[in-house]
Formats: sequence, C-alpha cells, structure tokens
Amino acid sequence: MEHDVIGEWRVTDATLYRTALEDRDYRPLDVSAAAETAVQAVGVRANDRDAYVVPLFDEDGMEPTDEYVLYRPEKDQVGWYDTDFGITGTERFADASDLDTTSIAHRLRGWLGAAVEERGVDVDEETLPPTRIAPTTPMTAREREDELDALAEFVRDERRAEREEARAAYDSLGLSGAISRGRAVGPFGFVGEAVDATGDTLYRYQFLDADEETSLRTDEGVFVGNRCLLDARHGALPVEVEVRGVDGPTVTVRVAAGDDGDRQLLADAERDFHLFDLLNPVPFQRRLDAIDSVREDAGKRDLLAGARPLQFDVNAHANPETGIALNEYQEVALLWADGAADAVCIHGPPGTGKTRTLTAYVAYAVSQGRRVLVTAHSNQAVDNLLVGDSTREEPEPDTLHALAQSDDAELSVARVGGNSTNRVVREHYAGASVADAEVVAATTNGAATFDTNTFDVGVVDEATQASRPATAIVLNCTRKLVLAGDHQQLPPYAATEPGDDETHASLFERLLDRYGDDVAVQLRTQYRMHEAIASFPNRAFYDDALETAERNRTWAIGNLDPLVGVDVIGPESRDGAAKSYYNDAEAEAVAARVERAVNAGVDPEDVGVISAYSAQVGRVRRELGERGIEGVAVDTVDSFQGGEREAIVVSFVRSNPENRSGFLEFRDEGRRRLNVALTRARKHLVLVGDWETLGTRGPGRSAEESCADTYASLAAHLRENGWMR
Repeated sequence: MEHDVIGEWRVTDATLYRTALEDRDYRPLDVSAAAETAVQAVGVRANDRDAYVVPLFDEDGMEPTDEYVLYRPEKDQVGWYDTDFGITGTERFADASDLDTTSIAHRLRGWLGAAVEERGVDVDEETLPPTRIAPTTPMTAREREDELDALAEFVRDERRAEREEARAAYDSLGLSGAISRGRAVGPFGFVGEAVDATGDTLYRYQFLDADEETSLRTDEGVFVGNRCLLDARHGALPVEVEVRGVDGPTVTVRVAAGDDGDRQLLADAERDFHLFDLLNPVPFQRRLDAIDSVREDAGKRDLLAGARPLQFDVNAHANPETGIALNEYQEVALLWADGAADAVCIHGPPGTGKTRTLTAYVAYAVSQGRRVLVTAHSNQAVDNLLVGDSTREEPEPDTLHALAQSDDAELSVARVGGNSTNRVVREHYAGASVADAEVVAATTNGAATFDTNTFDVGVVDEATQASRPATAIVLNCTRKLVLAGDHQQLPPYAATEPGDDETHASLFERLLDRYGDDVAVQLRTQYRMHEAIASFPNRAFYDDALETAERNRTWAIGNLDPLVGVDVIGPESRDGAAKSYYNDAEAEAVAARVERAVNAGVDPEDVGVISAYSAQVGRVRRELGERGIEGVAVDTVDSFQGGEREAIVVSFVRSNPENRSGFLEFRDEGRRRLNVALTRARKHLVLVGDWETLGTRGPGRSAEESCADTYASLAAHLRENGWMR
C-alpha cells in the first residue's frame, strides 16, 4: 500500500467489518504484528479510546477497502461485528492469537508487506506529554465542592456588579447624556398595554424611527429577558423594567419587581421613551446552570476544579494527516490534542499560528469520525476561527471555511446564534442544520443550547479570555476540551475586582496552576512581526522561547525603523465625565507618527493606534482629523487583542511628577496589556510615552505590586539599540 493511499483513507467513509467469522485455508499470519504496524502507520483512534482503527485490504488484492477492524494494543485484542453472535449480531473482541488463520488475518496481510510506509514522521519523545499528569496538590471532596460553590458565587457577584455598574453610569450620565453617547435606545411611543398570565401589566412601545427593515433585536441589541431603565424627559422616571417581548420595531416590558416608580407615566402616549440597558441575565444563568450540570458528573466536576489526573495517549510515530502544512511545533501540538483524553492546553503566543493549528486539529478529528464544537468567548473570535479573512468571493486558504467549501468538501459546518456580523458566516453557515453538521461553531454562551456530551470534542479558541464558568458550558456539552490561548495576554473580562481567590482565572490558567507546564504545549515560531519588534516581548514574556520565521524576519516599510520609542513628557489631564486620562502632547506626537507611516506608503486602514485610556482615543482621532487622515483604527488595548496591522502606534498617556501610572503598573494586568500592545504590529511599531513615569514605581506600590521594572527594561532596550527618539 503506497503512502498516499494511506493518507486518503478516512474512517468516516468506512464501516466496522461484518462477518460470521470462520477458519479457512488461509496461511497463518501474525495478526498482532500486522495490527501494530497499522497503528504506527495510520494512528486512527476509535471512539473507544483504548482501541485503534485498522483498515482491511480486499480479499484478492492489495488495495485498502472501506472496512476496518479494531485493535486494543494493551489487551492484544481485535474487534469486529460478528453477524453470527446473537439474533442481530454484535460487536465483539477476541485475542489476536486466535485469529491467525481467519479472514481477518488474511485481510490484514498488506500491513506486513514491503510496500507499507509509515505516515508522518518520528517526533522527539521529550516534546510529548507524559501519559498521566496528576495535580500538584490533592483536593478533598469538600474542597472540590467548595471550588464549584465559589465559581457559582463569582457568577452571581459578576451579575450584581454589572447591573450596579450600568446603573451608576446612568445616574452619572442622565437621559440626555445617555442619548448623546448612543447608550440609550429610542425614542419609543406607547402603543398599548395588556395583562400577562401572572396578572402583571405589560407595556408595549413602538420604535418611532423604525422602517420596514428595523429589528430592535438585531439593530439595537434589545433581547427578551434584558433588564433596562425606561425613561422619558420631564417625569418621575426612570423605572426598571424587564423586556418580555421583541417583535421587529416593537418591545414589550413589565416593571421589575421592587421598583415603585410612577406606573401611570409608562402609559403616557404623549411622551417619548428611551431604554437604557442594565443587564442581560441570560449568560449568567447559563453559566450557573452549566456549573450545576458539571457538578453532577464527577469527572467533569474534578476537571473544572483541577482535581483529577489527566491522561494522554500519544503515538509519536503517526502524525495525523490533515492536508494543512504545519511546522514542527504545530505538528507536536496536533499530537497533544489528538492524544489528550480529557483536556489539553495549546499555548499560542502572538503570530505562532494558533488558529491554523486548531483548524488542522478540527479537520483531523472530523476525519476520525468525531463531532466537534468550536467556540470562543465572543462572536468575532468564533467567526475568525471559522472563516479568518475570507471574503465572499474567496475563502482564506487552510481555514475551516475553505475546507467546507472545497470541491471535495471535507467537513460540514453550522453556526449557532444570530449575532454574527460576518457576511461570509451569515451566508454559508448561519442557517445550516446543526443536527447534520460535523463541526458546530458557537460562542461559549451559545453552546448552552446543547445537552451534556453532545460533542466528542470542544475546541475553545482565545480560551484565556473565557472565564471558567463560561468554559463550563462547553465542558458540559463535550467529552474532551482543547483549550488554546495565551495566558501572557489579557485575562477574562470581570466586573468585579480580582481578590486572592482564583475564580477570576480562565480554565486554561487554572489547569496550568494545578498541573504545571506539563499540561500545555507551546507554539514557538512566530510569523507576524519583524524580528526587532518581537525581540523584547520574546525576552520579557516568553523566556526567549520564540523563533522568528525567515519570511518576516526583516520585513520593513521604506526607510522606517521597525521599532521606535518616543519620549514625551506630558502633561496628562483627566476627563471627569469619562473617568479617564488623556495627553494632548502625546496625541500630537502619535498623529505625526501616523502621518509619517502613511506618507511612507502604508494604507491608513492598515495603521492602528492603541491607547491605554479611552479618553485619549477621542483626542487622537481629533488630531488625525485635523491632518486629514481617515481610516486609521484608534482604540483601546482590549479592542486590539487578536488583531494586527502593518504599523501600530501606542500612546501610554500617563505623565506626572509623582510617577503614577495607574492600572498600567499593575503587576499582572499591566504586563499583559503591555504585551498585547507590543505584539500587534507587523513591520513598524512606535511607542509614545513618558518613560520616566512609566518606568518608576508609583507611590505606595511595592515591587511585588508593580511592573514599572518591565517598562524600565523596555526603555533601556530601546535606548541600547538607538531606537529612542
């Protein structure tokens, strides 16, 4: 059997061998040796994790067929579907030594022929995980329950904090401020009332600016179950309401329990009403429900807590074939993901091909008959995993979209949820049948629609930005987790302040904390940045483990240096309404650097400006507008995670005699935000800031609480290389 023939064989196109087995005049054959050779060459696991799939040859020749048997190496047993066993037949196993003259042995003969070649390449055993990884410290049964109790309380605290934060924002803005900032939906006119089955009064409102295409759900984000403030000018409002119905341009609400506002005003047809969103309780309830469901399964509960051994079974001699070219680190990560019985972490630093690796794994898992759920914490991240930079005219190569749309489509895909804004996703996958799909894409929240163990595998991209309760939703509906992310970048968003507990951490980080580095495999070749741009993040955040690919090692834009520091001494100012800082001197310097990049030939749409503070975003946009520069993306660090541009200019904003840097100096959060800012540019990165303020520990901060030393080291790096202006 030739190498390329093995590569084309797919278990999804094959069936378990059916026969009423009997001895015939076949030459005896070493069934164990043949099966072992097949395992090394093909490396296809069955859903029964201790068994491998072994393709059979045809009766009279040496061509592979669409039939297979199962082989259990540890027990040296072969399985098939015995049609002479029971009334309708059944799957059974027998010792390999008892099958040496049967049709099974005869049809395995090709595996002992000289033409058989192994698929894949040998992998250094030291790069593979141990077969069993135990937690670094044990947990009692009570501690495991307490762990889940703490997670549930964390969800409730987050729900409470998010509502309180939104209410405080409204109290500060008022109705006029909320309208001017685009945070209030309206105006609405009252159109009627009714009484529901529980006796509560329902109030119905029509969106006054509606046209035939208006959908409050799609266009304005008004969802059933949302808690909102209903307000109107010149009245004894607002009143807190719960959205009970959304139908095109109309919304139906009822007054929330405990609110004693003037209900007569709600039915005033002469008033214009507005809605201000306080809380969408659905995601929080889904997380609580997932924690409860996981709690009932001891294996899943202990995985969420990090309290049980994790198992790996990796065949180092049988690299999975995917049709997607991978580098050596990505190939090893694919082996880890395939070999994990419970969970695995793929650590993908910026530009190392994390999404490509996940795509290859998903394609391989589907080829082995597994159904896969692919998720992320946001709709944008899910769509990026699904279609990447595909356009309606052309799929991006080696994406799930490209595989699904190829002439010999290798997998079928469905997208869950109606909140995707990606045109390619909406056109091809939003309406596809979930029941018939081999790959289903959804946000972690959207995965709550699936029952326990609906999927064989759950792939979570950007897993370090998903909270543990959110990931619990995916854990509940899958049998195995493949978590991919970078714990050196931004953590999950939280409305509450992190304390000494670890409830705020992602499951990815929890597993690293509980099991150590053995539970993660790292991708190490970065394809995003010029070598000079990558040098400091590599040293400061990744222990010099990253390698720069040859193709991007010397990328350049004209005569612009790849990395530039600009030292600007303030002064900073505070925007009281936004509770944020801005720095006009930096805004001017940033605009000048953007203009220089544009004049060097960079399309403005391929230039990004990252600001540490939201108030600075407006100042930079104003400066760019005055210079006639349009199309440049200007936003905060959080908005840029996962993105990249040809050129990036960063404004750190803080500049004061006391050397106060605020959250930029937080030991963990500050370093993570800095890492994100430093790793978005491909060819030209400019860092604008007051390096004295940034690199000096602020008043009252201990060395353990501050990352000023990281900024000081970065400034020294810039100066040593002649890159500071």
